Amino acid sequence: MRQLFLSFLFATAVLLLQGQTPIVYRLDLAAIQHHELGVQVAFPGLPPQPLVVRMPTSSPGRYAIHNFAKNVYNVQAYNAQGQALPVSRTGLNEWTVANHGGHVFFNYTLFANRADGTYAKVDNRKLHLNMPATFVYAVGLSQRPVELIIPANQQPDWQVATQLQRLGDRHFRAPNTYYFYDSPTFVGDIRFRRWTVSSGARVDTIEMAFLTPDPDSLLDAYAAWTKKVVATEQAVYGELPAYDYGRYTFLCAYNPYVNGDGMEHRNSTVCSASVPLKGFQNRLIGTIAHEFFHCWNVERIRPAALEPFDFDQANVSGELWFAEGFTSYYDDLSLARAGILSPADYAEGLTGSLNYVLLHPGSQYRSPIEMSQCAPFVDAATSIDGDNFANTYVSYYPYGAVLGLSLDLTLRRDHGTTLDAFMQLVWQRHGQREIPYNIPDLEHALADLTDNPAFANNWFAQHIYQGGLPDVLGQLAEFGIAYEPIQSDTAGFLGLETRPTDDGLQVTGTVFVNNPLYQAGVASGDLLLTLNNLPIFSAADWQAAAATLVPGKTYPVTYRQNGVEEQGEFIATLDPSFRVLLAEKPTSKIRKRLEAWLQQ
Repeated sequence: MRQLFLSFLFATAVLLLQGQTPIVYRLDLAAIQHHELGVQVAFPGLPPQPLVVRMPTSSPGRYAIHNFAKNVYNVQAYNAQGQALPVSRTGLNEWTVANHGGHVFFNYTLFANRADGTYAKVDNRKLHLNMPATFVYAVGLSQRPVELIIPANQQPDWQVATQLQRLGDRHFRAPNTYYFYDSPTFVGDIRFRRWTVSSGARVDTIEMAFLTPDPDSLLDAYAAWTKKVVATEQAVYGELPAYDYGRYTFLCAYNPYVNGDGMEHRNSTVCSASVPLKGFQNRLIGTIAHEFFHCWNVERIRPAALEPFDFDQANVSGELWFAEGFTSYYDDLSLARAGILSPADYAEGLTGSLNYVLLHPGSQYRSPIEMSQCAPFVDAATSIDGDNFANTYVSYYPYGAVLGLSLDLTLRRDHGTTLDAFMQLVWQRHGQREIPYNIPDLEHALADLTDNPAFANNWFAQHIYQGGLPDVLGQLAEFGIAYEPIQSDTAGFLGLETRPTDDGLQVTGTVFVNNPLYQAGVASGDLLLTLNNLPIFSAADWQAAAATLVPGKTYPVTYRQNGVEEQGEFIATLDPSFRVLLAEKPTSKIRKRLEAWLQQ
């Protein structure tokens, strides 16, 4: 460690002599087999007041609080002469160093053992670094340039993939702390696929960095799919964003030693899964499509509520139904337009999200804006107390996707335009110039696109501010996509999560508000005793009793709740679940609508 410190001191002194004052991070990989990463940070040219160092508690692309500081230990500080300085723990994620003489070398060990889009993992195979989960920052110095040095003498055969500017072999730069924190970095046995894409007079490089055991032939095929996705989504906006260093990087980790996730960044994205590509590529390509669409929507078409991004708190945004939800609408649509999904597969793929959004009781409680504002509680947030989100919350991802689908069909049918044109207009007004937007800005764009302010005002009032669900199934029928009941002859709508116990059949899942049993008082944890006066001891008993019910009639149910026997009544209903599929014999007009929509 002392030898490493001296070399670090020399390298930093050279930078200072050159008139630069970057913050410099240097890594020590000596203990990565134990998921321990050594980090040394040089904070030069400091003002005389104490240096305050913090570990972030939030991460770009995530909306919840994460206590990254729990994995930081062996904290030490030195002055420019290499003399130890006292370090005071002044907060949960904060350290203070006084009397430093203008230079501080801040050292610590990080335990990192989760590889996904938020956290970090180091082991004998790789460094999977999400920067806020890895690196501390100095309060008041966020506008300084940042440099990262990964020693070439440690794991010398490993390669690096990152959106950071490359200064030399394993030496990288960011213009400021925000960009540094927005730049996930892979180090390991990486295989690359690269190609160039023209956007007007500009030529950009698209790069895929793979950590996977799959053969080269499969990487080639997957990269070919990704090329189609890039081209299809570029066509939506008419151009690619101006990537800061002329490069966009897909950081793809598909292996058993990572966790599944997808996380967008300004010029890159993490796409990870604990499976290989082989046998799963049809599923994994959806994450590629979703995250790449974010390089326009979210990264540059930016909600004002996310600016400036706060690394010490959670930013609360009411726009995620658009930022995440409309992006979710475009991921499968892009795959269909690229020819990766057939029209039939695309139609059937709507089944899950439409059932979830249209049949879930959550829309009775919160509008899409309010669902978005719940993100700090649900976006990988952790807690041990119970909540009622199963009844009162609908994810802004599928909720927004259904709204985007409905608006697209409405624009195509009634206004002679498309959601593509709307996204282009928002891109021109906000994304190209990187002017953050508020919800009224989106409403104004819709009014200008359609030349119909009354329509735009009504659509936002009804579906965004109030949360009214559109008749999207009726709209789909006009575009050649139908639906049919999954179990049209089953009375009850009694699908419960249960498990057998020694005492009987116990309810284990949430009883939804729109389940008839909710009105009878049945709740999670209850033991089911009788249904329609028939005794219940097993799941088979429950299914047999449910088969005796007739929709519209009232029936009794008894159950034991908290040790007390209770009785209630409910009105049996049909299971409303449905399947979405292509219509069998659409008219010529409807077929042309479908083709224009799915073929862009």
